[in-house]
Amino acid sequence: MHSKTIDIISSTGINGTGINGTGIIHYHQWLPEKPKAWLHIMHGMAEHSARYADLANFLNQQDILVTANDHRGHGLTGSADNSLYHFGDHNSWNQMVDDQWHLISFLSQQHQLPLIILGHSMGSFMATRFCQLYPAQLHQQYNQKLIGLILSGSNYMPSAACKIIAGVAWLERARLGGRSISNLLEQLSFGSFNRAFKPVRTEKDWLSKDHTVVDNYIDDPWCGGAITTQSWYDFIHGLADIASPQSMKKIDSQLPVYLFSGQQDPVGGNGRGVLKLQQVLVDAGVSQVDIKLYFQGRHEMLNETNRVDVYEDLLNWLNKII
Repeated sequence: MHSKTIDIISSTGINGTGINGTGIIHYHQWLPEKPKAWLHIMHGMAEHSARYADLANFLNQQDILVTANDHRGHGLTGSADNSLYHFGDHNSWNQMVDDQWHLISFLSQQHQLPLIILGHSMGSFMATRFCQLYPAQLHQQYNQKLIGLILSGSNYMPSAACKIIAGVAWLERARLGGRSISNLLEQLSFGSFNRAFKPVRTEKDWLSKDHTVVDNYIDDPWCGGAITTQSWYDFIHGLADIASPQSMKKIDSQLPVYLFSGQQDPVGGNGRGVLKLQQVLVDAGVSQVDIKLYFQGRHEMLNETNRVDVYEDLLNWLNKII
């Protein structure tokens, strides 16, 4: 499952696993003086880990270590190798999930703390896949215990539906090339997201009611770009793998899960997809699946106008499991 070595570069210097790596992953680490737990964040599509600094600083005040990396094709990682918005030429989604194994394994050698994973949007699917594949191995090799999974702005799409969309992505890749941008795929994915918020101020109003957050996102060169056709193809195939009943049953039945989303988040079908995800997890045998849907909240609840309440709700849930 993890056939390569990566060099891992922090925001303050090199902490590499070796010089023969096939990729470089940049990450941020927010370390309190006496951490009692560790939250690792997997960010969403077309954004980057530095956007979680406010949450990290809030949690540091509660003695929680926070780490977050920039995925392939994103932020510092994508900028460093000139691959911004391109995840890779082949099997890139699985490699991105695999990167999480390498990074968490590496950091586990520094921090023997109860681990919680938080994934937002695309990162929520990455976090789910990680929990399907790696926790037992993480515990066996590094004595690292995963004690919670938090999914923000997520959804559930059945494998059959994912495979249909993957077919469209395959055709677009064949027509345009793997490193190209498909207007069709962008339209199918995001074209309707602003519809509920007319009249709109910007094309990204669906992210948050906070105008400053939206404007900063639009002005950020590491946010909001269109990903390549190969990236779409690999990602959607990954969603199909995640959603299968066999895969969902691989999640530890005793792992506490917390889902939170805005009731007006188009990614989660205005809450319907999040409720479906909760039911799928319960049907797969997961014994504790808590859910919070925020009234009039949009996609980025961690950046919403009521984010202080969202932070407090998140902290209250964390304190119950730490």
